[in-house]
Amino acid sequence: MKKTVTSLFVALLLVQPAGASPLLSGASGSGCSLSLTRVGTLPVVVNVPDAYTANTPDPVTDAMKAWAEAVMRLGSNAKQSADAREKLHAALMTAANSNALSWPSNWSSGRDRPPSVIYHTMETLFPAIVAYGQNRSAFTEQERDIFEIWAGSIIDRLGKTDKIRSWKTDNKKYQFGALSAAYGVITGKQKFLSSGTKIYKSAIGSMRKDGSLPGDTERGGSSLHYSNLAIANLVAIAEYASDAGLDLYAYQSGGKSIHLAIQFLAAAQNDPNLIAGYARRTDQGTGSFDGFSAEKQDRRWAQGPDVLWGYSYIKRFGKTETGQALLAASPFLKSGKGGVHQQSGGNTRCFVNG
Repeated sequence: MKKTVTSLFVALLLVQPAGASPLLSGASGSGCSLSLTRVGTLPVVVNVPDAYTANTPDPVTDAMKAWAEAVMRLGSNAKQSADAREKLHAALMTAANSNALSWPSNWSSGRDRPPSVIYHTMETLFPAIVAYGQNRSAFTEQERDIFEIWAGSIIDRLGKTDKIRSWKTDNKKYQFGALSAAYGVITGKQKFLSSGTKIYKSAIGSMRKDGSLPGDTERGGSSLHYSNLAIANLVAIAEYASDAGLDLYAYQSGGKSIHLAIQFLAAAQNDPNLIAGYARRTDQGTGSFDGFSAEKQDRRWAQGPDVLWGYSYIKRFGKTETGQALLAASPFLKSGKGGVHQQSGGNTRCFVNG
């Protein structure tokens, strides 16, 4: 029976017509029910150590990730549950009223602290903005002003950093683009949407002719992992830009498009040798997670919620060769499971039912 249900879900995805992303309209509630976790306190100050905190967790980033996960789960359940909607409302307003995600005066000192502060701030704020956008009707006009001023001030702060300005071909730059685009669509502030669109087009332009993404393919054994994050961010920009009537999926630069990047990701998942040559060019401090190498790639992205962005893509392009290749490469997508992923903005399994 389980196999039949899974096959039916995939078949439905393949025949659904392309539609606008549900950032403003919200999802229907179908496929949105997730188990809930306790909403902890979002740190007021992003005071992280001068260390690569993705591999060496600390109390601040642990608290940020836990809060973001709770918000994503609440946001997914909010269409069906008034209690989840109320808890989401409380979590977001508490964060905004406390001016959470402030930065310490020494945030830019050290080698690892600046990118870590920026990355974790974006990773936490993005799903919060998505959950807010999908449930904006639950907030009063005054509350909207409070939340949007808070979120906008953080995006402005991020945009003024040397790192955001200097990163060109990096998933963190694309994360900033997704954050900006989502905020711009929700608030109607064109400069933010334009910023996200510009970053998207720059990413497509910088892509190699085989669809690989410079920078993120040069991360040793984690090159597939980071390439997936980059594509998650780019798909998010394309999805949210569609709410403003922009079809970034159709955008091409020198014959290159987001479809080519997804083709390469799926192909390299099946044959890591396709990415190994780039992965060997690892820059200092940006290499593999423990246990992986250029030839032995971290391929877990396709087996869990890190590929949740794929539901958005399959809804639109499931019948295409690229959509079929992505499905074939990902057991998670074929299973029809839901879940949460910060770079995808939450439970995309829920979003595609909007």
